[in-house]
Amino acid sequence: MYVNGRFLTQAVTGVQRFARETIRSYVELGLSANSEVLAPPAPITAEGIGDIALRRVGRHGGHRWEQLELPRAAEDGLLVNMCGTAPCLHHRQLVVLHDASIAAIPESYTLAFRTWYQLMIRCYAARARRIATVSKFSAEQITKYFGIDSKKIDIIPESGEHILRTAPDHGIHAKFGLEEDGYFMAVSSRAPHKNFARIAQAAALLPAGSAKFVVVGGRNSAVFGSSSMDSSSVIEVGFVTDGQLRALYEGARCLVYPSLYEGFGIPPLEAMACGCPVLVSRAASLPEVCGDAALYCDGQDPGDMASRLRTLLESNSAREEYREAGRAKSREWTWEKAARALSGIVKNLD
Repeated sequence: MYVNGRFLTQAVTGVQRFARETIRSYVELGLSANSEVLAPPAPITAEGIGDIALRRVGRHGGHRWEQLELPRAAEDGLLVNMCGTAPCLHHRQLVVLHDASIAAIPESYTLAFRTWYQLMIRCYAARARRIATVSKFSAEQITKYFGIDSKKIDIIPESGEHILRTAPDHGIHAKFGLEEDGYFMAVSSRAPHKNFARIAQAAALLPAGSAKFVVVGGRNSAVFGSSSMDSSSVIEVGFVTDGQLRALYEGARCLVYPSLYEGFGIPPLEAMACGCPVLVSRAASLPEVCGDAALYCDGQDPGDMASRLRTLLESNSAREEYREAGRAKSREWTWEKAARALSGIVKNLD
């Protein structure tokens, strides 16, 4: 088995996290015999994935490496692609397609980006041995938008437990003047479907000075600056380390995650693992992942979101209830389950 290791040269977002943690667990469970990771010659980013053979192949990078050099290197085995991209013309491969957002919410992507990705997905889907995804919701979306037979789709779940592997770095609190249980937090990119604009609108409906909002990820000054909330209530910390992120989760009153489209949603599970209450939208995969351990809101309605936030502001018992429910729910989703799911698919393809 060959693993497409292009993700090792990329910044770690959701799909790269999935790839790294699933392969790491696959190795730790002793399932990686006769497996090899094939990677382009670019520098490796972040930490590794355990004791598995790694071979650099080719001279190029990016899509050119993936489409032209990777398939030649993997021609005598099964190629496993974990991050939604794969060689268009390779036959003996498994591809993990995380969602159908490129077709379901095209406004979140440039024309050039979505044109290339839709072409690539349709090409490899027609030839790949199996397609996998991360939730039942995503499986249904992939069938709906790309016409892939549901019988050809397997599910490999995700987890948030990796956040506990790194010690919390509480220096982030001192750096930004944050007090324990004195802030809400939001973690995401600027993509429109992540719904940051409505978080800002909801925050503006809360009593003045009741809580700060800590924003983790790409800078969103234009989004929060366009709301009527006091700018001193918003603290944008940018990108943080895993240790800093854990400390922020542990000190937050809750994570606000009202995404309107999500293939799985790792941040709510990370927060739950850290004992942080979670407020999510009742949309996409989030009810499937969070079950009854999260507080839900209408992601399209800032007033409803603000009402739920007030509950967590005013009720210590509600916060404690969601903390404990979240910890229990987070233990149901593990990277070991992901690795075993991958192993089962691979065995059936032998």
